[in-house]
This record gives sequence, C-alpha cells and structure tokens, in this order.
Amino acid sequence: MKDKIAVIDDHADSLELLREALSPAYEVETFSDPVEALEKIRKLTFSAVVTDVMMPTMNGTELMNRILELKPTLPVILITAFGTLEAAANTIKSGAFDYLSKPLNLNEIRLVVSNAVSHYHINADAQTGAGGKRDEINVSNVVGKSEKMLRVFKIIGRAAPTNSSILIQGESGTGKEIVARSVHINSPRADRPFIPINVAAIPEQLLEAELFGHEKGAFTGALFARDGFFTEADGGTLFLDEVGEIPLLLQPKLLRVLQEHEVRRIGSTASKIVDVRIIAATNRNLEELVHDKLFREDLFYRLSVIKIELPPLRERKEDVPLLIEFFINKYNRRHNKQVTGMSEDLSSKLLNLDWPGNVRELENFVDRAIALAAGPVLTLSDTDLPTTRKVDDEWANRIPPNISLEELESEYIKRVLKEHDNNYVEAAEILKINKSTLYRKLGRPQK
Repeated sequence: MKDKIAVIDDHADSLELLREALSPAYEVETFSDPVEALEKIRKLTFSAVVTDVMMPTMNGTELMNRILELKPTLPVILITAFGTLEAAANTIKSGAFDYLSKPLNLNEIRLVVSNAVSHYHINADAQTGAGGKRDEINVSNVVGKSEKMLRVFKIIGRAAPTNSSILIQGESGTGKEIVARSVHINSPRADRPFIPINVAAIPEQLLEAELFGHEKGAFTGALFARDGFFTEADGGTLFLDEVGEIPLLLQPKLLRVLQEHEVRRIGSTASKIVDVRIIAATNRNLEELVHDKLFREDLFYRLSVIKIELPPLRERKEDVPLLIEFFINKYNRRHNKQVTGMSEDLSSKLLNLDWPGNVRELENFVDRAIALAAGPVLTLSDTDLPTTRKVDDEWANRIPPNISLEELESEYIKRVLKEHDNNYVEAAEILKINKSTLYRKLGRPQK
C-alpha cells in the first residue's frame, strides 16, 4: 500500500507539478484550501505534508503549526519563494522537516519527500507524545540565517532524536561544542549528563584513565578507584572535542565502547555496560589522518555515522549582523551595559573582515568593545579592529634555489612555528595537519 502525501498550494499549476513528481511513488491528495486540507489531515493518515508558505486564507507556517498540534510526528515540508531564506530558517527551527525553493525541481521534490516519509516511519513511535505540540528545536545559541547554517539546523533537528554517533567538522572557533550541546538538549537524553572533553588538553599518559576510569593502585599515583568520563556520561552524551588527537594505541579501546557499549577500568577484569551517545568534533581532516595511518578507519566510520559541517564565518558573512546582535545582548547583561548597536562605519568594516578565528573571534571582539564602550552605540573609537598577522613577503626570496619539495615544506613549517612562538598546537591548526603529523614531518619525537 502506497504512503499518502498531502499537497497544499493555492496555485493549480504548482499542484499539478507536485502531483506529477510524486504520484508514481505515493498516493497524492491535493488541496487548494488550507482549511480543507487541515480537516482531511485530522481524519486521515498521511506520511508527509507539502505546503506552500504564501497562501491567502492561511499561510504555510500557521498551517504547519496546527498540523503539528494534531500530529506531532508528521513531517511538514514548506515551499518557499526566493528571498525568504530567513523565514525558512525560522520554520526549520520551529518544526518544519525541510523546505523546497521555487522554482521547484522535480528531482529535489522526490528526494526531500522520500527522506520525510522514511523519517516518519522510523521516528513516528519514538516522537509521539501525549497529543501535544512537538517541542521546537532548541538552537537558540546557534545563530544564523544563511543557507549553510540552515542545513546545520535541519541536521540537528533530524539527528537529535536518534542515538547515532555524530562527527562535527569545522575550523577552530566555528562553534562545534555549541552545536553538540544543541543536539543533546533536543534529544531524549536532555535530562542526563552532557560531558565535554577536550582530548588535546589531557596529557596522553592520563587520557585512558580519564576516559575509562581506573582501579586503586592500577598505576603510580592511583590512590583510589574512580570512574571515567564514559561512566559519568551514562545515559547522556559524551562530547569528544579534537578527537583527531586520540593516540593510535588508545583508539581500539574507544572503538570497543562504540561497538560493544562497555567500558573497563584500568586494572580491572570486569566490564561495565554504558549507554552513552558519542558526539566527536575536529578541525582536522580525519580522512587524511586515516590515509596517514594515524587514525583507524573503522573508528572513523563509527564516529561519523552523521556528519555536520560547520562553515567558517567568512563563508556566511550574512550571519555577522545577527551574531553581533546576539553578542551585544549577551555582554550587555554580563557587563551591565546598555549598548543598542554599532555605528554604520564600524558595522561595514566588520562585515569586510574574514574573521580567521571565526565566531569565537567575533564574540571576543564584541565582548571587548562593550566592556570599553563610552556610550550606547559602539564606534571605531571604542576598540581596535582585529588585525591579521603580517605576511613575510620576503620569505620566498630567502629560499635557496633548486630546493626540493620536502625541504621547502620543512622550511615553511619552521616559519609557521617561529611566527607562533614554537606553539605546536597552534602551528598544526594553521597548517591543517595533526600534531603528530607535524612532529613526524620535522623528524622529531612527539612531546
């Protein structure tokens, strides 16, 4: 028996196009009147709803809200016109499954509806409540209206109710932990612990004990037994930031937790079953680490069941004004200030910056500007603009002629290290390589 799809649009040609796209695979019922459609949806069983946003008697957003009051697990797909991406982002946050942009594309229509129907069958039972309205997706700290961030909102909404492992990839400062927390608070685990761990910040020799726990006397300094982070996160979510820094020798033990859902303290012969969802994050290219034999391929696939790619701020500059407004409100409260906005010349200059430190750099700038603000409007005189490190234009001229590629690479790595005061973590981030790879390329043992 075919799944039944409800299609609502006040334009007959759009209804016909949608029927043509969907009727081979589904039983399609079309409506030009949203009120009539709502009554049918109340009485009949549909697997998905496709509705236009702009309709005279009832707009698509209102219709969606009323549908979700009746049937919280029913996926609703909105059809948006060009230029309404911000409205689409808001509706995704408030419960829409997806959106279709005009002019409509037949292949895109089929793909989105297929995803919605699959989602309905997989999650209907899990998401059915006591008949109330489905909760909005809480992404209040994930700010943006750009198309790239809209995709992030959609993945958060779809992935949160599941138990699948998630890999969040993006440059430093893009907000990976904020996204991880948003997944957690929208999941059935929201009332259980969210444990964030920065793998790179824990010395390698202590990492195993921190993750898995240890028995008393298991090693020098183990004066008492203690649980590890996996046990502390039981029933909740463990966020492994900078997961690419996990030592190769420890990776099989992490893989076992993902496969068998059990942990064993150092020095113990007994294992304990744990129910932990893993969200990992990295600013590294894990595929490259797998290729370099620095990261296990099977662990990579276990961690990346669902991937979320966070764009750098320079690729979503339309989100900068929203972020500035968000941070002004945040730091007004923290600094007991009443800043209302920024001058036009300051805003213009901020929009033209590339923000290599991404959202974190922008937040720090607004924090500093509000702390030093002389009045209710931030101006160029209140704070210095972020500056980028000067490029040594003479560096290339100092490279000896006929140098090999390997020697050139080594010289460049040394230059980056020098510019960052021999900070290997910062240099590895700039070079987009793993810290272990950096040591290997320089022919030095890792510290």
